[in-house]
Amino acid sequence: MKQLLLAALCAVGMQGAWAAAWQADIAYNQGDIVTYQGQEWQAKWWTKGSAPNGSAGAWQPAPPEDAASWQADRAYKAGDAVVYEGKLYQAQWWTRAQAPSPTSGAWKPLGTGVKARQFVRVPGGTFIMGATVAAPVNYPNEYPIHPVTLSPFYLSSTEVTYRQFDRYTRATGEPPASSIDLSGRELGRGQNPVVNVSWFAAIKYINWLNRQKGWPKAYDETTGDLLDAAGKPTLDVSKVIGYRLPTEAEWEYAARDRGQDIINAWGNGQPLINGKVAANIADESCKAYFEPIIGPIPVTIWQVDDGYPRLAPVGSFVPNSLGLHDMSGNAWEWTTDRERAFTNAAQRNPVGTSDRPERILRGASWDNGTEMHITDRAPIPPEFGNQAIGFRLARSVVAGQEDHDD
Repeated sequence: MKQLLLAALCAVGMQGAWAAAWQADIAYNQGDIVTYQGQEWQAKWWTKGSAPNGSAGAWQPAPPEDAASWQADRAYKAGDAVVYEGKLYQAQWWTRAQAPSPTSGAWKPLGTGVKARQFVRVPGGTFIMGATVAAPVNYPNEYPIHPVTLSPFYLSSTEVTYRQFDRYTRATGEPPASSIDLSGRELGRGQNPVVNVSWFAAIKYINWLNRQKGWPKAYDETTGDLLDAAGKPTLDVSKVIGYRLPTEAEWEYAARDRGQDIINAWGNGQPLINGKVAANIADESCKAYFEPIIGPIPVTIWQVDDGYPRLAPVGSFVPNSLGLHDMSGNAWEWTTDRERAFTNAAQRNPVGTSDRPERILRGASWDNGTEMHITDRAPIPPEFGNQAIGFRLARSVVAGQEDHDD
């Protein structure tokens, strides 16, 4: 797999958008969790512009995701987190012997952690899909370029995090996603993008999320087919209710900021925006981390330092004008599609089909250097996952269907 080099070798601002890395211009609601200066914080009430810190104020340390089970004979203080019947709850005040429940005032269910406001509405439009501008490296499956018309859709401003995915595995008894790389080193969990997730694990998570919202399944978990509201296979994403993976065309259109002729999400050239590093990619910090382990790394690194040798908390870098973070770098992202053979023919809301089982990854990751480019299409077996592969959520614009927070 040409795009996943280091992963294989390790075995030897948009107002109203939501992001997990704290931002001064974002309004946060009670319960929101952010990363700030290497620590995770939870908002105690509505706040904006108040930086998290250890003194009394709008923020408190975030509750641990590996909370212990609730015990009837233990006293809990406000902010304590417990697991009860597979779900995570947080004490709202001092309590003892009162079992957590959704209707108990003393306990607040923390839900799935997926917020309606973390999604941005991507306007529909027509763009030219494929390698419209030459990158340092391009591959045959990026051609021929061709027009694609898309309907509006919603896309999460960030990749799915360990915190979000862990709530699913805790509730269902599924094995938690590993945060260990192939060399046995810890990647970090929390607000980092969840990785080591196969395509099939991602769609099972999505189906669970939809059940929590009262929506039908989006995927057949055996065949991988998209499903309409009646549970029948479909290639029409407008008939899919609730969350799903983005189609490959949706992903590219959004990552190219509505189809601009750019090589990476930050544009062309070095990964800098207004003098600041714009993505988590293979750079000086990555080189300094890996060379003592594996020797000279097998990619041409970017001559910048993003501050993260491997994964970075989602939302740590500037978004594009749509409000989308990490469309280049941090983690490769699964799309719904099998590998569609490109032709010159115009397409409308395409969903890739093929006789082969592989699903398409997009976006590159923390271990990609100057070869990375936004039109790169990586067909990968859907059972495969590694320390560089994650995903983000999408949703069709469906009349009468409203999203809501837990």
